[in-house]
Order: sequence, then C-alpha cells, then structure tokens
Amino acid sequence: SDMVVTEDNFASIVAAVEEGLGIYDNIKKFIHYLLSCNAGEILVMFIASLMGLPMPLLPIHILWVNLVTDGLPALALGVDPVDKDIMSRQPRKKDEKIVNRSSLWLMIFQGLVIAAGCLTAFSYVYYLEDRHSLGEVFRALFAFDFSQLVSIFTVDEATKDLVMGRARTVAFVVLAFSQDFHSYNCRSQTVSLFKIGFFTNIKLVGATLVSMTLNALAIYNPFFQSVLKTQPLSFSELMLVVCLASFPLWVMEIIKLVRRLKR
Repeated sequence: SDMVVTEDNFASIVAAVEEGLGIYDNIKKFIHYLLSCNAGEILVMFIASLMGLPMPLLPIHILWVNLVTDGLPALALGVDPVDKDIMSRQPRKKDEKIVNRSSLWLMIFQGLVIAAGCLTAFSYVYYLEDRHSLGEVFRALFAFDFSQLVSIFTVDEATKDLVMGRARTVAFVVLAFSQDFHSYNCRSQTVSLFKIGFFTNIKLVGATLVSMTLNALAIYNPFFQSVLKTQPLSFSELMLVVCLASFPLWVMEIIKLVRRLKR
C-alpha cells in the first residue's frame, strides 16, 4: 500500500499530510529564490552589454554573491514555518511541476527588478554622482537636448579611472542586499510579508543579518577590499543602496496587493 498506519491515532495522518505539504512548499521557496536571484545576476550583465555600459560587476563579485548572499537565506527558506492555511489549499496535481510557466515568468520579472536596481545604482555613481544632478538630466530629456544628454553620459578616461571602482562597489552591494530583501518575498507569492510577520522565521532574519554583515566587511575591511576590488561607501551612498536594494520587496508587495484586490 502507499500508506501504512502504525497506530490507531488517525489524526497522525493529517499531521503527516500537513508536514509533507510544508516540505514541498519550502522546496519551492528555496528553488524560486535561487533561480530568481541567478536571473537577476544574468540580466545585470546581459542588459549592461546591450546598453553599451562598462562591466558593472567583476567575476569575483558574482562569486561572492553566490557563495555568501544566496546560500544562508536559501537554507533559511528551506525551514520556513508551515503556512497556517496550507491544509485549505486545493490539492496539487500528481504531475505538477515545481517550476511551471507562471512561476518561471515571475522569476524572470523579479530578476529584472533586481537587475534594474543594480544598474541604476551603477549608472548613477558612474555618470552622475558629484558631477551632474538628476535635474540636469530631466531638463535635457524634456527639452530633447540630446547633445547635453550625450555630454552628461560621456565619461572621460581620467574620470573613468576614478569612478569605476566606486560604481562597481555600489552595484555589487545593491545586488547583494537586494537578494537579502528578496528572500522575504519568497516566503509567499500571495500573502503580504506584513501579514506573515518579519520575525516569524527567525532563521531567515539571522541569515540575512549575517549576509549583510559579511557584505559590509566586503566594502570596509582592507583585506576584502583588496580581494574584491571594493571601496568604502559614504553615508549617502549607503542610503542609495538601501533604497534601491529594497525595491524588489516593495514591488512584490504592490503586486500581492493588486492580486488580493482582484480576488
């Protein structure tokens, strides 16, 4: 038989089914998180090459993110507490895939949001910081002053050497921190994090704090600076990092809200 009951307490069958559903659900969260983060890393490099931008990340940066940032939150998602409503869901089909078409498109979209934040940070520091304001960019844009736009987004060789390391550092930290924020999205694709609660998975909180601490060491510790080719960031740059890195979280919260309103 497919199931053997070893005791006369049939309530254990319900508990076993609930445990199985919880394990399957956490496997999906684990895979969804890793694939969407990897999609973000791929899209950063792909979009940068399409737009003719300098390489925003070094190979060592991507290796660091995969080893340090991805691993701990992914493991914490694998032991996420079972959703309270898991037994009220519709049973899944026997041939249902862990990654279906809709979840694949969602991963690509989330990766695109992560990539957008990373490239925005890189472009701001590389082209604008301490040289041009966003007001200048918008004035030239709305006035269709393309010669001014070309002038703003042209970096001479002397300036390039000064700003490249800083721009890559900002892009690297935004990519790493955005994946930490994104891990909270993966706890549920429909229920708001504010309803689930930030601290209902203490392991995930601890994992993201450890990840962020290691990423802080990557930009402020002299040894890691020499290995990762990073530079210390100013307070204003850190605020920029936090704003852009948290963008995937807010985007998904808006999408979840729209889904709930449609229902």
